[in-house]
Amino acid sequence: MRDETQTPEAPAAPQRKLTPANENPWYVLMTLYGDDHERNREAWNSWVKHKLRKKHVIAKWQESSPSQSPRSSWNSTHVARFDEECKRRGLAGVELPNSLDEIVFCNLDFPDGLKMDGYFFSQQFSIVRCELRDFSARDAHFVGSLVLEDNTFHSQAVFYRTVFSGEYYSAGNEFSKGANFRYAQFEGMLSSLHDNYAQEAAFSANRFHEQVNFGCTRFGQAASEIDHDCLFQNCEFLAPTNFREARFEEFYPDFHGVMLHERTLFSAGDDFWPKVVKQPLEQARSTCSSIRHILAKQGLPEDEHFFFRREMHFAGRIGPIWQRLPYLMFGWFSEYGYSIARPFWWLFAIWLLGTFVIAEHFVAETSESLLGSDDWTAMALSFSNLFPVFGFGRAYFGTDFLQALPQHLKVFSGIQTVASLPLLFFLGLGLRQRFRLR
Repeated sequence: MRDETQTPEAPAAPQRKLTPANENPWYVLMTLYGDDHERNREAWNSWVKHKLRKKHVIAKWQESSPSQSPRSSWNSTHVARFDEECKRRGLAGVELPNSLDEIVFCNLDFPDGLKMDGYFFSQQFSIVRCELRDFSARDAHFVGSLVLEDNTFHSQAVFYRTVFSGEYYSAGNEFSKGANFRYAQFEGMLSSLHDNYAQEAAFSANRFHEQVNFGCTRFGQAASEIDHDCLFQNCEFLAPTNFREARFEEFYPDFHGVMLHERTLFSAGDDFWPKVVKQPLEQARSTCSSIRHILAKQGLPEDEHFFFRREMHFAGRIGPIWQRLPYLMFGWFSEYGYSIARPFWWLFAIWLLGTFVIAEHFVAETSESLLGSDDWTAMALSFSNLFPVFGFGRAYFGTDFLQALPQHLKVFSGIQTVASLPLLFFLGLGLRQRFRLR
């Protein structure tokens, strides 16, 4: 009999039902010659060229595409090969796909991976809810849009030197081994929404002509990969870019040599940026500085100050202790000019200590000039030491009273005054930041 107090286990998530890729006619056309990738690419590109009617696309292919133009023409031999492969793979009677239709891979399992190096795609290509053991589109050219949704890439997704003339839209994909977009060209919009890059996501040396959106994407690169030319080195963002709610869990992206658009958006907050990193600290500090300058131009003081605090945090960990000490003290006493509470409580502690020290002396004092001094006098004198600019000491205690103080109290009062000045400055910084007094 089941114990009613026990919570029943949640039912396991249903497994996605996948169809073998060989049952898709588009996949058959892409892999007419099985594992012979060179012949597969030649056949595919010859089919595309044979069906292509737009002269400007043909000219672009011939002039600037990384995809190789076919050496042979599409002919009856290829058609016969397609029919033969369809029959062998259990698709007897399937017609050759229409070159005007969208290429769709949906709910497919690719046990042998999907290799499209050097392929030319003239129409939209969608890969949705698929499992890919191996994926490569090196030197490929997507004239139409490429859509990737809810796929799992079990190996690194390779788009090295790929050209995207249309939109690249990616959402909800699991890149288990990361992705390589080095030297890719994005002539259309790029969207990578809610994607998970579990390892290196390399977009270095890219040129983004249109808007870029990395909203809610997770970059979970491990520390061991950070020495690579990862992420966005030497990139050009020529249009507004969105990193809102993108999460960088173990490192800060390397923006070395990057031209960021002035309307680039970032989210500030501990949920999106790590405070402890294993990458070179100078790199993290430089990234925070770059982001801070962009946010300052956009008039976002709260977000700007978040990256300023992170910049100061990393500066306080670079170099010898004497070089780091000013940054450390700036953080300890004021949270880098952001906190109101920290300098206030430091001022209160110094005032309270001064009150105890001065009151203890008044209890034992028998000097005629200090007769009548009590705890209230000690509190007032300690307060006036913290705020010398208001002249409380001269106004309420008089020269004779102050001159009669013993030497150790004069020294202590001076220390109070000197210590209060930077704390008052830090308090002013915090108030200015809080109330946007500009």
